[in-house]
Amino acid sequence: MGVDLAKALGVMRTGVGALSWVSPAASWRTFGLGPLAGDARGGLVTRLFGSRDLVLGQMVLCPDPEVRRAGLQAGVAVDSIDLVASLLALRKGAPKVTILTATGGAAAFMALGLFALAQEPHATVS
Repeated sequence: MGVDLAKALGVMRTGVGALSWVSPAASWRTFGLGPLAGDARGGLVTRLFGSRDLVLGQMVLCPDPEVRRAGLQAGVAVDSIDLVASLLALRKGAPKVTILTATGGAAAFMALGLFALAQEPHATVS
């Protein structure tokens, strides 16, 4: 019996999303972003990110195969865009350690999503 990559990815996304929404400061520390800025902007953006990952994670954990597949596809698209955003930030001079963490996370989630999609049974059209 193989690993259910979609379920693992759904649990990880939900966890990342929940942490980011509930405690932006803890999220920043966990992902190597350093201390959260003193004003509310960093928390706002972190919670926006968290909301997105919570929804994607729950879609992937949904028992409906169409919703699950759509969640995996949306996750791959989002992670691809995040990967490009991370590389653009690196080019603009963002700290390399911070950006490598973000880039690595996006690349890992993207790869897991692609592998999970490959494991998913294809829906048949009637």
